[in-house]
Amino acid sequence: MAESRTPPPAFPDRARARLKRAGWTLLGAAGLWWILAGTSALLEPLALLAVILATAASLALPPGRPLALRPRAVPGLVACFLRASFLGGVDVARRALDPRLPIAPAFVAYRSDLPHGPPLTLFMAVISLLPGTLSVRLEGRLLTLHVLDRHADTQTALADLEARIRAAFDDPRATHPRRTP
Repeated sequence: MAESRTPPPAFPDRARARLKRAGWTLLGAAGLWWILAGTSALLEPLALLAVILATAASLALPPGRPLALRPRAVPGLVACFLRASFLGGVDVARRALDPRLPIAPAFVAYRSDLPHGPPLTLFMAVISLLPGTLSVRLEGRLLTLHVLDRHADTQTALADLEARIRAAFDDPRATHPRRTP
């Protein structure tokens, strides 16, 4: 009778990975709170509770797939976001201060080729963070956006942002060329 060999349990590796994820979550949550509220606020009970709950959630929730970023593309994406935020903020302030209030709000449809998951989520979040635009709905890959100026070249700006986000992720599904809506 042949001896049956069972592989050693993967629990220690799995537990180590969960603890590592919890450690990164703890550092990330504390760092974010510190950036937003300052050093002294980090030691307040509400801050400690938020950091502890975020860490506990990272232990309770199943792990997602790894976020494969291309580090070389991230600075270009950040620079694009900061530039668009600044210019968009100036544009919104100009419109708000103009006595005629020159806005032409509309809903705009945009079909994205980004894969569902982190790339598409980041795309929608960045759109909503830019002044004058708001992600309203996602159906499949068709986004509905609210814009302050229907005459602006929104499609070109969104295609550029989408290309930069696609370049920032190391995801083979995100490499195909953009289709028109």
